[in-house]
Amino acid sequence: MTDLVVADLAAVVYSSGKVFDGLSTGRLDTENFLRSGDLTGVTSRSDLALLEDLRDASQFIIDTRDRSIDAAYVRDVNAQLTRSAALHPGRFRRDDDRIGVSTPFGRHEPAAPDLVGVQRIVDRALAEADTSEQALDLFVHLAKAQPFMDGNKRTAILVANALVIREQPPRTLTVPVDEQDPTAARRFTELLARAYVFDEHDGIKHLLREQGFAPVALHGSNRSSS
Repeated sequence: MTDLVVADLAAVVYSSGKVFDGLSTGRLDTENFLRSGDLTGVTSRSDLALLEDLRDASQFIIDTRDRSIDAAYVRDVNAQLTRSAALHPGRFRRDDDRIGVSTPFGRHEPAAPDLVGVQRIVDRALAEADTSEQALDLFVHLAKAQPFMDGNKRTAILVANALVIREQPPRTLTVPVDEQDPTAARRFTELLARAYVFDEHDGIKHLLREQGFAPVALHGSNRSSS
């Protein structure tokens, strides 16, 4: 298995932080933070909390590549988001925990899935024959289900990456983003909203299939496979 360090997932951290939570730290400063803890380009406490959470969750999916991906694993990924997400990280929301997502097409307020419901989502995704399709299904359906009080899209993209970084060679799945052109992120957000509200999953999957997957850009000095 290829040795990975958390900076290898810089593209995942940056793109998800930027698109999902408005990260203002730039791409290179994000990479520097992940590599060495350098705070030079981190200009706010909210950015720091977000980056620390994404760093810890990325380290978690690297360290647990021998674990099965199941509902408990999804819960444990969310549990890493201790600074910038829900008050109770890693706790599935209850029926009386009313949350929703405002979209241009209306409000998305899914019923609260329990452990069994999340396991059904995972099982359906992993039944796909191709790893890329498994990862896409995990992301779209976990994000859509909103199983936690906060950090749902971050959790979903990290769980999808937990799958593809196990490949040889490892890959990442990132959210389309361009620091100079906001159209890519806007298109992604629109297609994800259509998946939420209209059950139109093909559009967001096609976008990510075409633009989201890439080989891991290795940043560590010692590399070996076993």
